Amino acid sequence: MRNKTRRQFLKSAAVSTAGLLATRSLPAWPRPSATVAITPQLSIFGYSQVQLLDGPFRTQFDQNHKLFLNLDEDGLLKPFRKREGMPAPGPDMGGWYDDGDDFNEKDNFHAFIAGHSFGQYLSGLARAYAVTGSKPTQEKVQRLVRAFGETVEPTGKFYVDYRLPAYTFDKTCCGLIDAHEFAADPNALDVLKRATDAVLPHLPEKALSRAEQEARPHKTIAYTWDETYTLPENFFLAYQRSGDKRYRDLAERFIYHEYYDALSANQNALPGKHAYSHVNTFSSAMQAYLVLGDEKYLRAATNGLRMVQEQSYATGGWGPDEAFVVPGKGLLGASLGKTRSSFETPCGAYGQFKITRYLLRVTRDSRYGDSMEQVLYNTVAGAKPILPDGTSFYYSDYNSDAATKVYYKDKWPCCSGTFPQLAADYGISSYYPSKEGVYVNLFLPSSVTWMQGGTKCTLTQKNQLPHREHHAT
Repeated sequence: MRNKTRRQFLKSAAVSTAGLLATRSLPAWPRPSATVAITPQLSIFGYSQVQLLDGPFRTQFDQNHKLFLNLDEDGLLKPFRKREGMPAPGPDMGGWYDDGDDFNEKDNFHAFIAGHSFGQYLSGLARAYAVTGSKPTQEKVQRLVRAFGETVEPTGKFYVDYRLPAYTFDKTCCGLIDAHEFAADPNALDVLKRATDAVLPHLPEKALSRAEQEARPHKTIAYTWDETYTLPENFFLAYQRSGDKRYRDLAERFIYHEYYDALSANQNALPGKHAYSHVNTFSSAMQAYLVLGDEKYLRAATNGLRMVQEQSYATGGWGPDEAFVVPGKGLLGASLGKTRSSFETPCGAYGQFKITRYLLRVTRDSRYGDSMEQVLYNTVAGAKPILPDGTSFYYSDYNSDAATKVYYKDKWPCCSGTFPQLAADYGISSYYPSKEGVYVNLFLPSSVTWMQGGTKCTLTQKNQLPHREHHAT
């Protein structure tokens, strides 16, 4: 890209293919009836239409695909079977994932959120199948959906005395709708319907901030860490993929009104908030905008991301210690000498990719692509791989005296769930079809294929960025 800026390249790439018929990401079967108010200007290619070529990002995807394809299925299902009083064979996964009674928020996070990331692993596998067409991957997804469905019963016994029901169900919802959409699972929507029935008695009447949860009776402080305010995104998606209006109603029930009202009025509501979940809920605001059409939610997401970027590190990452600070007071810089938990790379990158993808598709403003690419190359490209025993990379340590990357002390944390989803999404984040043409967003070794007037067309990128310049053919 010698002597050409990123934005100039994006402009020329779109113009050079002017008149291209937009190709949308196709579902496994025809869409049911679901009304949405806004159609983004940019569409998304199907997962199979974009292939990563040899390079670090393809390596990340392949490593995650192989790891999760080979996970013990009884181990994955054990927390659900155990909490339902069913026979629960197989190994304990360890770390956050186990069902146990020794968790202590002060010094022991074993059995923190039993089975919390199952839905994300299911989602990552479903997306990996959509990318590769691997039949063993599809078969594993469908076995897991069927076996998980056997653990679901109407009263939601799984969630009795469970610390974070909304947090875990949100991931389960995502996994099941992705299993249906991307792995053609015939049972997934029925399982989701029953899983929704099971969790509802254990959810509050609306989205609750952490302060509101702390003001209500609670067993220990960990029970106040639930994230009901992230539920709308996947409920809105469940509505669009199933046509069941109940999911739309539930999405509206859990809209985070106080937070969005402040952000839409350009009031910085971030300081002191848990960083990842309060960025993740920007994606719920975008789904509310797309489905309901109220521009307040678009303003909330746009202003909120701008406020995050105003207090981000040079890498594009944010924090520190999973919390936002008051901007303009030097607190972010000062934190580099005080903490070793500066940025949760896979989770943070996943949240950043989602919101920038929403905003890029709606606005076609390449600044959102700039932000995504900054995080791609400066943070997640350097993420350490998940090990087979669940040892995972979580925080980047930007401490000024000895910056380094280390593995997280507890196995199977949240970042083990977002990493396979993120890596599977590299392709669909790289190119966007529209009525004007194909927009090239991420400069990474890849190719996109589509049909144009009966002719098969392919655009290929090859690079060794940041060490050598970029080429596209």
